[in-house]
Amino acid sequence: MRIISGYFSALMMFNSVSLQIIPPGIEQKVVDRIKSTGIDVSDIQNRVHDFAEEWHRFKANFNKSYSILGESARKMTWQDNFLRVIKHNEEAKQGLHSYTLKVNHLADMTLKDYLQSLIRLLKSMRRKGEEDLLGVPFHNASEIPEELDWRERGFKGKVWNQLDCGSCYAFTVVSIVEGQIFKKTGELKYLSTQQVLDCSKSTGNMGCRGGSLRNTLRYVQENGLIDQSIYPYSAKETTCHYQKAVALYKIKSWNILPSKDEEALKIALATVGPIAVSINASPSTFQLYHDGLYDDASCTSDKLNHAMLLVGYTKDAWILKNWWSDQWGKEGYMLLRRHRNQCGVANFAAYAEV
Repeated sequence: MRIISGYFSALMMFNSVSLQIIPPGIEQKVVDRIKSTGIDVSDIQNRVHDFAEEWHRFKANFNKSYSILGESARKMTWQDNFLRVIKHNEEAKQGLHSYTLKVNHLADMTLKDYLQSLIRLLKSMRRKGEEDLLGVPFHNASEIPEELDWRERGFKGKVWNQLDCGSCYAFTVVSIVEGQIFKKTGELKYLSTQQVLDCSKSTGNMGCRGGSLRNTLRYVQENGLIDQSIYPYSAKETTCHYQKAVALYKIKSWNILPSKDEEALKIALATVGPIAVSINASPSTFQLYHDGLYDDASCTSDKLNHAMLLVGYTKDAWILKNWWSDQWGKEGYMLLRRHRNQCGVANFAAYAEV
């Protein structure tokens, strides 16, 4: 069903004097035009007419506070995203999308701010003379399950929030080490992401300004990791407090999987454990993702700027863990379309062994 062009842009009109999202007399015309496309407008009508209450609820739910000037800009961005979510989800009800969006804690961020604050994965560079260790783990094809979820096997730890710090690379590599410890001992251990943030500049990382999976794997192999309780996360760069005597958690080796090979991802996940993956998190739909099978066509495989933890798969989806709190996605997780290298999920993936 064709959506009448222009209704969304009309919804975006903002009267700075009255601070109403839609000038008086316009909202009913807009709602009528939406209704003519076949979309159920009852929820839209109620919510568009009460944006002040929605804004106060948003600030209270996510403990948001702003300067007087800052609030005006943030509110306009939130309104933009609020309406984008409504539009997308109404289209999803019509079968036009396989996933839904929500007004999460990132909804007051412009796409530019979102990319600059959270999306900070750097390109993994080889050292001179260093060769990639490419390969699929040895396996018996008959033992690779059709579906797998490491959470169901007990590896379901905390859902972290990286906050305003580009530390996805650190959370991801630390988590694959935790996954290896769980596989070996059955224990859930929480290791220090802050240690990686503060101390891995020697291998090329840049703290909250970003880092790479390869640089982080090198650092962990050379130095080991300290328990999170000793060296907790603060979401900002501090002085390195590395202590070799308590860096007890080490990896023996790490490997990069063959690029763009989703079957290799499946095999490694089933035989080794949770996998570190690089991904394209650029679209606004990624920022506001809620539930369902994510397959936005604009999420191409030619750009990698975020790191996530691959914890499982279904016949149609990869199950990914993110670092933006349980308010993002489905309690911190995403279902990503399989069999098309969606968002470049198979372009650069790595696993470690302890």
